[in-house]
Amino acid sequence: MARIAPYIAIVIITLSVALLSYSLFKHGMGTAQRLISMAVGVLALFVGVAMISSRLVKPLAAFVGWPATRIGGAAGRLAKGNSTRNPGRTASTAAALMIGIALVTFVAVLANGMKSSNTDAIKQQVKAEYVLTAQDGFSPFVPSAGDAVGRASDAQFSTSVRSGLGKALGESGYITGIQPSAIAQAYTFKWKEGSDAILSQMGRNGTIVAKDFANNKHLKLGDKFTLLTPNGDKTQLVVKGIYEPPPFFPILGEVSITQSLFDSLYERPENSFVFVDVAGEPTPATTASLEAAVKDFPDAKVQTRDGWIKQQNKDFNDFLSMLYVLLALSVVVSIFGMVNTLVLSVFERTRELGMLRAVGMTRRQARRMIRHESVITALIGAALGLPLGIFLALLMTRALSQFNVQIAIPYKNLLLFALVAVIVGMFAAIFPARRAARLNVLRALQYE
Repeated sequence: MARIAPYIAIVIITLSVALLSYSLFKHGMGTAQRLISMAVGVLALFVGVAMISSRLVKPLAAFVGWPATRIGGAAGRLAKGNSTRNPGRTASTAAALMIGIALVTFVAVLANGMKSSNTDAIKQQVKAEYVLTAQDGFSPFVPSAGDAVGRASDAQFSTSVRSGLGKALGESGYITGIQPSAIAQAYTFKWKEGSDAILSQMGRNGTIVAKDFANNKHLKLGDKFTLLTPNGDKTQLVVKGIYEPPPFFPILGEVSITQSLFDSLYERPENSFVFVDVAGEPTPATTASLEAAVKDFPDAKVQTRDGWIKQQNKDFNDFLSMLYVLLALSVVVSIFGMVNTLVLSVFERTRELGMLRAVGMTRRQARRMIRHESVITALIGAALGLPLGIFLALLMTRALSQFNVQIAIPYKNLLLFALVAVIVGMFAAIFPARRAARLNVLRALQYE
């Protein structure tokens, strides 16, 4: 069975990758079916890697154990040898930590890619130096706040973007109201049909639609369709331009109309954003000037473009921190598993430890040997978990390619996870190392 185990593991890994690819890329699957397929695929992948990991222990131990042999002396060399003496036990001990590190790495890589996509999407669209939003960054707020910030002494230019729900060609979504004469100074359109020149030709009923909406509804320039607002009003719109917004964070809705038409259709029009430019670069003084202009509007928040991006990314970081706390539980579980295995290893090697002590190994060296062995085992788990987590994140990123989610590997975080593995190994070795150091040499030599 041991001879064919690697081949079985390869088959399981291949099938798991195929199942994950199917669940991520197959169109038309139900949500429950997709989630179950993904769960089974990830579980099978972990099982397959765990089965083949015993064959990887020796080369991995040679790599991650090299520092122990350099700084740990004879104890470090013995620790490296102990790690490879029973590859199956070392692999099973490292498996729990491997899963924890893989999940944390998966979340970190995917979240970092989303943050990069979010940053690039905003930079591609917004040219203005300042953005006025609601306090939470996405709720609508009163138009008078935009008027007030536009009257600030340092405001050189401002334009507001209204938003509200609407229904067009059977599809519900957000409708945005823009100022055609000013929006191009604050927003960059990636035109597919048309140019900035058509903004001045929108008239009263002209509209600009997103590329995906136009493709789904088979719209082209000059086509007409009806917009239905929440209060039951209907108006006919004419397609004047088609543009392609970033799919990850589109600022404008799928249908954008003139602000004058928007205000006539919606009883209580509200802003989503107000874009503001000042003379020169943003400074604390200009920021204070704009903030003073909207001090009577408690829900309005003035931010630089970079500050707005940081605020958006902070939401990702908060969510990421919550996941890290949950995933830390799996790392805690792996510590107990490593402690149990090391204690068992010390019991099994009682006579061997007694002989080492008899020929001159000090208690300090005995503790160091067990500690290095634990750290090597933890680093083997990290060496397996890090690439596994990156692979799963790349697979998920590929599945989210329609939203332009980027691949952005957080190398600093990965180094931190490796450091966490070292710390886990040191904590797991505390009790076993103490027991090994306290062995009675004479009793240990008589141990059967």
